[in-house]
Amino acid sequence: MVFAKLFENEKYVQILVKIDSDESPEVRTYFKPEGLGVCSFAVAFEDSDDGWDKAEAYFELLTENQCIKMIDSAMNDLIGL
Repeated sequence: MVFAKLFENEKYVQILVKIDSDESPEVRTYFKPEGLGVCSFAVAFEDSDDGWDKAEAYFELLTENQCIKMIDSAMNDLIGL
């Protein structure tokens, strides 16, 4: 099973997406915007077999372009970048 994706691009240099579990399954995206340290956000799912299935399906469907759009949106919402 693939548990991480690494996208390299000009805007964020690298974007790491991984599926993991803290208290429940989550898909976490890591990135480093210019002038800031490493940032991340996660989409968490219910801690059940169905939750894991949904987390794995979400992870499999994520593309580089979708990640960039989510990061851009989060940066704009949080700090106006």
